[in-house]
Amino acid sequence: MKKPYEEMTKKELLKIAKLHGIKGRHKMSKAVLIKKIREKNKPLKQIKEKEEELKKNNPPDRYGENHVELLPKDASTVYVHWEVVEEKNPVLRLMSKRKVEIEIPLMSNQGEGYLKVQEGKPLRAEVGIKKGNKFKKITTSPEILVPRSKPAKSKSAKWEYVNPETGKVQRKKRAEKVSNKTQLDEKKKKTEKTAKTIKYIRIPKRK
Repeated sequence: MKKPYEEMTKKELLKIAKLHGIKGRHKMSKAVLIKKIREKNKPLKQIKEKEEELKKNNPPDRYGENHVELLPKDASTVYVHWEVVEEKNPVLRLMSKRKVEIEIPLMSNQGEGYLKVQEGKPLRAEVGIKKGNKFKKITTSPEILVPRSKPAKSKSAKWEYVNPETGKVQRKKRAEKVSNKTQLDEKKKKTEKTAKTIKYIRIPKRK
């Protein structure tokens, strides 16, 4: 059994203080060392208590919200988790851009599973209700890119900027077209003036 800090020697307390990274420990008295060590132990104790609480209280099976999550597992498999509130006979779709890759009628309003897919494809999951040929979307997942099992044949790479706030791809703005002839003439004169200035700069000779 671990003995109380009060019964430990200062040397033993210094070893514990070193593990906690307490600065200036060698100049502290035994009482101050004990106080600083207990302050460092407090957050750890709270974390342990929270872990024990989470073990006792398992997360709920349902959250009461419409949602669908799609995650890549490997080059040919994706994991999907869904929950639909109130609606009956929902349908799950895997979409690649606007094309329906997979369509499955769901037997339950809440569940999870794995699906086989084609590697290297951008996919998103949609859950909705199908009436005839019409599909009414209830919820959708963010788009994912299924990983490849080997490097792509194309050597060119396309870089895109993703807005960290929205999580969406931000397209580059197109350069403004100069349609006015007057604007073109002004731009031309400015360029010629700059060229002349550069041409007639004199560089002093070294002595």
